[in-house]
Amino acid sequence: MSVKITTHHDYIILDACVIMNLYASGQMEDILSAIKETFTVAIYVVEIEALSIYAKSKSDVLSEKEMVQLQPLIDKGLLLAVDLESEAEKASFLALSAQRLDDGEAITMAIAKHRNWAVATDDRRAIKFFSYQYGHIQIISTPELIKHWQESKKPEPKVLYQTLVDIESKANYLVGKKHPLYKWWQMCKK
Repeated sequence: MSVKITTHHDYIILDACVIMNLYASGQMEDILSAIKETFTVAIYVVEIEALSIYAKSKSDVLSEKEMVQLQPLIDKGLLLAVDLESEAEKASFLALSAQRLDDGEAITMAIAKHRNWAVATDDRRAIKFFSYQYGHIQIISTPELIKHWQESKKPEPKVLYQTLVDIESKANYLVGKKHPLYKWWQMCKK
């Protein structure tokens, strides 16, 4: 299954879970540069939610945390930090927060809704809610981003393997068995 990320959106806003997965990969800059759309992240997510990953592995009880450093990507123009701007975005944030989404997801989705941006998230509840409420907004997952990177940048198999292992261990992310790219992900780890 080939994955080329093409959207009818000019921007893709990253939720905290995807930020942490990409950062844990050790390949975030290369992954972001593989896609033509502009990547954004809510300032709230940068300052409050996507703060750290495990330095080694969550299963290592002594594993220290590694701070997520997004400023170099922002400085290079690969990632734009954005905030709620309009009253409509703020009202949507409050309405989405009332739906029991966490604040980072609610801000991310409010911005995406009003600016017609794609959303990158792996949160199942947020995906289900957002797909139902705002079906015109494209949702992109970590596996889709990684597969697109693999197909466009063609990293060595050992680099791809380590990228997937690092995402799983440092960001505590597992691809769901029902995800369309689950078999591909597992195959790349062999």
